[in-house]
Amino acid sequence: MKQLSSLLDIIDQYDGFLLDLWGVIHDGQSLYPGVRQTFARLKEQNKQVILLSNAPRRAARAQETLASLGIAHTMYDHVITSGEAVYGYLNQARDFGTNYYYIGPDKDLDILDGLKRYSRSGLATSQFILNVGFFRDEDPLSDYEKTLQSARMLGLPMICANPDRIVVRRNGEVLPCAGLLAERYEELGGKVLWFGKPYREVYHLCLKRFVELTPERILAVGDSLHTDILGANQTGIASALVTGGILKEKLVTKTGINEAALMELITETGARPDYLVPAFGIS
Repeated sequence: MKQLSSLLDIIDQYDGFLLDLWGVIHDGQSLYPGVRQTFARLKEQNKQVILLSNAPRRAARAQETLASLGIAHTMYDHVITSGEAVYGYLNQARDFGTNYYYIGPDKDLDILDGLKRYSRSGLATSQFILNVGFFRDEDPLSDYEKTLQSARMLGLPMICANPDRIVVRRNGEVLPCAGLLAERYEELGGKVLWFGKPYREVYHLCLKRFVELTPERILAVGDSLHTDILGANQTGIASALVTGGILKEKLVTKTGINEAALMELITETGARPDYLVPAFGIS
């Protein structure tokens, strides 16, 4: 692994950039410092940019969020979300039935809008679970235990629209994600279909969107070893780990990177980045 001062150190080595959103571009509320400048530099050098997010919502919604934060659609080529992958899959699937039990916040209820054959239902009359995340950020995982136990007894498969376990705001606030619920469901013996990073299917969607680029000319940038870096490793593309994101508390010290903690995480996840970079944004 090579430690970089910024992405500018290697920007000339790659023609395509596959960027995570939360923890790299923004923290759910505001952009990280220098992000606009980095997008401008990539644009100036005619780099292809695809944004790949485990957001459990349609890509258009993710674009709206970016626009509200000051990142216009002209600054990148495509947005691909795990929610969009779920929508595409269910648009083609015929083996899940039509009734689903929804777990998630009200803001993401529209994830299947347009797929008229699917309807929300009670747990007893559903044929699968659509897991978008926690109803409320402050809910403990234990609040969902009874529902997960009941769903397991009914033999319902779960579709997980966000493999992330947690995300972290810039102020250190930790928010739970759908991946925690899916992980617990698997522990109970339930079947889970995961959509998003690090699973290969979503990376294949991205590779198809890059124009005339081989994997060797693409760099993935993310802040999670478990999703961003592992997915890049499995796809055969280079990766840069942003150490100022979700892993900041574990990795960043006053004197630099805690290398022992980093190696422990690499061993735990089986994911190894090619580069370490403090942030995506440049000053």
